[in-house]
Amino acid sequence: MRLAATWKHAEPRLRKLADRLCRSKADAADLVQDTYVRAAKIGMPEDVRNPCAWLTTIMHNLFIDGCRADARRPVQETLDAHEAILQHHDPVEEPPWATLTVDDVRAVLPELDRIYREVYAMHTFEGRSYEAIAARLKIDRVTVGTRLSRARKMLRAALSRRRENKP
Repeated sequence: MRLAATWKHAEPRLRKLADRLCRSKADAADLVQDTYVRAAKIGMPEDVRNPCAWLTTIMHNLFIDGCRADARRPVQETLDAHEAILQHHDPVEEPPWATLTVDDVRAVLPELDRIYREVYAMHTFEGRSYEAIAARLKIDRVTVGTRLSRARKMLRAALSRRRENKP
């Protein structure tokens, strides 16, 4: 009950101090509330001679902790600061593979060696997992990944050659 009586006496003084420390009334009210919560949480020690000064010290420490936390937060800029970037409208060139179709891939697939073509077709067109392909072809799962990677590399090369030869 000692804290409640002390709080009633010290609250107006703490509100004034919080108003001077904080930039807004809302922040000041939060600081006063946080001070009361901290004081209630730790309880007033028996050896406190000036309870008002004790509460003021708690408030000051909370304010300093808040300032330190604010200093560690990254600064956020508004999007208005980058308006020139947002209004930049360069035409975006589509990458060469943007116009590729499944038919293009199927057309160059016969150019691959059979071992790579099989793995690629099973994985891409049949939707089989590495494990299922490995079991079907009686090879290791790691070998499936290696062959699939090599098949993709060969397909990229074949599609690039085909694209260069198109008018």
